[in-house]
Amino acid sequence: MDNVGTCFSCASKGDIEKILKIMRSGYHECWDKKFFLNSIKNKNSILYILKKRGCVVGFIAGMISEIDCDIVMMVIDIKSRQKGFGSLLLSNTLCALKGMGITNIYLEVAVNNIHAINLYEKIGFRKISTRKSYYKYNETMIDAALYQMANTKN
Repeated sequence: MDNVGTCFSCASKGDIEKILKIMRSGYHECWDKKFFLNSIKNKNSILYILKKRGCVVGFIAGMISEIDCDIVMMVIDIKSRQKGFGSLLLSNTLCALKGMGITNIYLEVAVNNIHAINLYEKIGFRKISTRKSYYKYNETMIDAALYQMANTKN
């Protein structure tokens, strides 16, 4: 991937419409604007974005509790997938979390989201359990895999 022109940062209020646009075009549900505003304001939340040449190509949101972080969602713009942006966004997020003293990171993913699972496992997440029929896509129920990572690497 060409990292030239990429920028990782905390999201601002001005980024929320871009985040919502990414969600509408390529995510199974669209969270509301209030969720993202609260993520920016709440000290126990994270909302990071990745930009390429000034355009938001992805974001990651999570909740922090002491030394733990639950990644609630990570979405890459549908036109920017499979280009390394997910890896870059997640790696930068892990570094930021480590700087805050976060050592345990959790996330869940639909078991049919093979690209995301491959990324998470490549970066060091390990599957710890399965939640049966957790997600509903259209009328189909899909299991969720719960992953954990100890964020202690240098």
